[in-house]
Amino acid sequence: MAAPRDIVDALECVLSVYFSGVRHNLRAAFILCDEIVEVTLRAKIKAGVPTLGKMSFPQLCDHAETALKYKTHPLGKRLYATHNTRNNMQHSNAAATVDAQHCADAILDAVECIEHCFPGAKAAFDDKIKVALRVVRVYSAQGTGVHRTAFQREMNNHTWRTNKHGPKVNETVVAPGMRSYWGLVIMDCVADIETILNRIRAP
Repeated sequence: MAAPRDIVDALECVLSVYFSGVRHNLRAAFILCDEIVEVTLRAKIKAGVPTLGKMSFPQLCDHAETALKYKTHPLGKRLYATHNTRNNMQHSNAAATVDAQHCADAILDAVECIEHCFPGAKAAFDDKIKVALRVVRVYSAQGTGVHRTAFQREMNNHTWRTNKHGPKVNETVVAPGMRSYWGLVIMDCVADIETILNRIRAP
């Protein structure tokens, strides 16, 4: 079952922010992940209860339609912990942020929430989202230092420009292998990124 279009679009937005080189991109992506989870839970419940009113995050998790009890269900517990961290970031500590791995874990949990609520959703994702999520997995707790190092090396060494004549005089060559420029290629050069992931045997 495909997830609602607005949820998939929001996920693509999160991935774009995560891979962008803008300042505090991890903080922004992390906060948006929590928003995706809440919207996903509401969408799932409203499919069976169209008159759904206001509900707190714990109530959304514990609802019979979602079955992600935040005190006992492994995914529910992680989603609730992320929600609490997000609340602290937004309401208690405006300077708080997260590291790349914590943010990557939140993205993967949001995807699992989407899949839990809309079984088969991951299979229906566009290829660019699937490939981008493979990169996120490399940088999450599921990844390894070996894969991260190999991916960074391959991003630096990969031949991105196909123009045999090289750049024009007035052009500046930007190496997307530098982390701050990954946003230029991760979501657009799907075949290249997939080739790199397969080369390093990333899951």
